[in-house]
Amino acid sequence: MDERPRQSISDEKRDDAIAHVFARHDEEVPTPPEQDWTKEEEKALVKKVDWRVFPMLSIVFGLSLLDRTNISAAYIAGMAVDLQLTVGARYALFELPSNFVIRRLGAQIWLSFLITAWGLCVLGMGFVHSWETLTVCRALLGIFEAGLFPGAVYIIGSWYRQYETARRVSLFYMASLLSSGFGPTFAYALSLIRVGNGMYRSGWRWIFIIEGIATVVAGLVAPFFLVEFPERVKWLNPRQKHIASARLHADKAAKEYVHPTIRESLRMLLDWKLLVFSLQYFTMASSVYSIAFFQPIILREGMGFSYAMAQLLGSPPYIFAVFASLAMAWVSDKYRIRWAILVAQSLTGIVGLLAILYPKPPGVRYFGLFLAVYGCQSNIPATLAYGQSQTADGVVAATMISVGAAGGITGSTIFRSEDAPQYLPGIWSTIAMLILHCIMTFGLSMYLKRQNRLADEGNRPALEGVEGFRYAP
Repeated sequence: MDERPRQSISDEKRDDAIAHVFARHDEEVPTPPEQDWTKEEEKALVKKVDWRVFPMLSIVFGLSLLDRTNISAAYIAGMAVDLQLTVGARYALFELPSNFVIRRLGAQIWLSFLITAWGLCVLGMGFVHSWETLTVCRALLGIFEAGLFPGAVYIIGSWYRQYETARRVSLFYMASLLSSGFGPTFAYALSLIRVGNGMYRSGWRWIFIIEGIATVVAGLVAPFFLVEFPERVKWLNPRQKHIASARLHADKAAKEYVHPTIRESLRMLLDWKLLVFSLQYFTMASSVYSIAFFQPIILREGMGFSYAMAQLLGSPPYIFAVFASLAMAWVSDKYRIRWAILVAQSLTGIVGLLAILYPKPPGVRYFGLFLAVYGCQSNIPATLAYGQSQTADGVVAATMISVGAAGGITGSTIFRSEDAPQYLPGIWSTIAMLILHCIMTFGLSMYLKRQNRLADEGNRPALEGVEGFRYAP
């Protein structure tokens, strides 16, 4: 008698929908091809792909992070006074999933358009005269920026195996973060610019003008340097294209990916695990934005540093976060472990925030900022890699980052000027987010490990509707 647990009707429908997406229409799911290449060939291919995928993506995402957080630098450089912003002024980010478009138009066309468009928005912010116009520019900036991060993660996921993604998503994110880590110093230098006797003597305007011009230039040259999806590239010979495709088949157990329709993607959204992945990303996005937006204000008002020192001291914590995060991402892929790394990094962020909140010496509080920035920033790429390892690449990345937009809105509002100098509500709200991330990650990972074990024992139907597939908790 078959004692295997029966699937519910809804689970069967979901698995059928997912299997349908990963199979070519009206055909059987193909058998993975036999490996007919050497380790040396694969290693050389991966190295070549690394050098083509990451440089331009990292540059434009670094500009994105600069453009996204330069408003806090402009705020303390005089924008609040010039535009008569009230205490507790808030700015919302708007996200718009664009992975449906990127697959059909191609990364070079779509991402280049987005980069140029948001660069023009940043440039326009340097010429505003009211907070209403500034808000419109910020809203448009968020809309155009929204497609970059999920699109980049989608591209990375299309080139690499399951346990190659963590360190590469982290490399992409941290290479960009390294450039934005110098953002406060760069913003301080730009804020010293004075031209004429009119509005251009306001240094905060030059933060937007110069960074906007740099982003527009990057958008115009991006089509020549951005990498496409594997089936679109022309810089691989037929043998290399075969290896690039076949090694992913072997890794994902016959998961042949074709572009899902809107209807198929909506069906895949019924998977409850996707909601958990998205909530995980929401908590981390909220934590990252809360620190990124208000770190200069914390340093200046909370710790008593001057404007210049607050800008200069903003870079070292990000530099530390880059190298520590890359090290932990390497450990995650090397030893094939996801959840323990995520929980450890969240706990580190909690310790850092407590060190910012309670000790009196500025040096101790500043050290806490190192831990807080690392604990939060490192879990952005790690959480994305965690979600990418479990189910459909494009839908997961786009959905997680879209839900993360709400985290951006939350994070940009929880540190209020009236809570200075300790910012107690903001810090404890961020701590609560990190605790929630730990609980969700541990609970879901134990569930996924159990599903893998049941599948190994033959007591569970094919995971995600694909024979041989296993989760990567």
